[in-house]
Amino acid sequence: MTPSSFKFKVSVPNDPRQATVVGELAKHAAAYANLDAGVAAAFGRQVEAMAVKALKAGSGHATTAVIAAADGKLTVTVGGESASQSL
Repeated sequence: MTPSSFKFKVSVPNDPRQATVVGELAKHAAAYANLDAGVAAAFGRQVEAMAVKALKAGSGHATTAVIAAADGKLTVTVGGESASQSL
């Protein structure tokens, strides 16, 4: 695992209020990937907005969120929704 190559998954309850958690994870991942603090914060907000939609649409109890850095991009996928940021 390096700042430009990592992947982890978390299970998030299908409650749009939990989008904040996903946004914070994205912000921390962006900081770990050595992105500027302002860029990391903006990416966290973008991911949070995307996660609200994904968690509203989720079926069952929880949805998997995947946070990965690869090929020069940081990508967060929640259900069928994704957001990316160049590294």
